Amino acid sequence: MRQGPARTAGRRRASGTPMALALTLTVALAGSLLMAHAAHAAHRPACPRRAAGALALPMKARRQAARAALAAAPSLYRGLNVRGARVVWARFASKAGRRGAEVAFQCGRAVQARTVVVALQFPRELPSSSLSQGVVFVSRFSRGYRVWEVAH
Repeated sequence: MRQGPARTAGRRRASGTPMALALTLTVALAGSLLMAHAAHAAHRPACPRRAAGALALPMKARRQAARAALAAAPSLYRGLNVRGARVVWARFASKAGRRGAEVAFQCGRAVQARTVVVALQFPRELPSSSLSQGVVFVSRFSRGYRVWEVAH
């Protein structure tokens, strides 16, 4: 007795055909992408506790934040030779481009308004462009200026 193609509940099983397989994979991929996008959109990174309690910044904050970043560099960048480190720039986060936007995304606009983004250079790590650069977020707290995150 000859057996015909596999049947399921009176219908022909389509999973073996190339067109059905492509359609199934497309639908599965689209569903996975939509779920991943929804999860990412709903997920907002937690603002570090170290950022809580940041105080309003005076006009001289950039200079003081730069000093705090340089002072903290040896403990923040262990394993790197940070002797001779220098500040490339220090900007209020609201005017610091992508890095400032990162602060707002992570912690909100209130913390962004109370943060200075400081870009550092470690000349003794040159010619490595990655190892010779650092970026930190600094805010003023009741006990002075403190780095609350190493962004790079």
